[in-house]
Amino acid sequence: MSYIIKNLGYRTDFIFNKLDGTLEDRGDYLVATTTSNPNYFWGNFLFFKRPPKKGDFFKWKSLFEMELSDPRIYHMAFGWDSFDANEADYKEFVENGFEFHQDIVLSSSDFIRPKQYNEKIEVRVIDLNEYLPRCVEIQVASATKDMSKKTWQEFYTKSMKKYLSLIEKGHGKWFGAFVNDVLVGSLGIFKSGDTARFQLVNTHPDFQRQGVCSTLMYESCLYAMSKMNASELVIVAEENYHAVKIYQTVGFKEVQKQLGLCWWDKTKTNEA
Repeated sequence: MSYIIKNLGYRTDFIFNKLDGTLEDRGDYLVATTTSNPNYFWGNFLFFKRPPKKGDFFKWKSLFEMELSDPRIYHMAFGWDSFDANEADYKEFVENGFEFHQDIVLSSSDFIRPKQYNEKIEVRVIDLNEYLPRCVEIQVASATKDMSKKTWQEFYTKSMKKYLSLIEKGHGKWFGAFVNDVLVGSLGIFKSGDTARFQLVNTHPDFQRQGVCSTLMYESCLYAMSKMNASELVIVAEENYHAVKIYQTVGFKEVQKQLGLCWWDKTKTNEA
């Protein structure tokens, strides 16, 4: 693929499509798929090389239906290679039930020991074969309420099995934060070239505001730089997500916005 993606968030997202799926250039857009989970919204989507404009809704919808025709798929998602929401005219999409997403892309190569660092927390690389169920338990407990617990359970189980497979192939590491030898938080770091990308940073709700996330982030960043030979670490978070401030205390800085549109059949995700 000769096209150079400007958006750092999407560029590092595509690390995972290349490892567990496909990324195909169609000229005006890219088709991203995820083999292990066809209903991972941001793993199965169309990525356009320009922002949406008036009149694009039906064209983009038709392209999605043509390119991602797996009958198991119950969503549509579109991203584009821009950082400025003002460049996009997405009114038609929102009028037809799509949600507009504006996430923050953060990056750093120089890390700060945060004030919230907790000496009582042990951070180490963990064996996902052993800790996968507990990681999923933490992720489901931390999930938003816009989907059912069952939906999140299925999503995180598939995601973690994918990450386990990638780790076994040498593409990354999974880190755990322990309090009294109990896993209370975890995250993954995966590398492509000199750049490494964080995935699924979670702290169990019962252990939040105790420095778990700060300590876990700081120690895993040091490991990625020294043991994984990464020169830049990237994380993407929802714009108003509370953990963004935690990431910034470790040294991450906002570098771009990541923009997208998503729709899904909510009858499929609201089942108990």
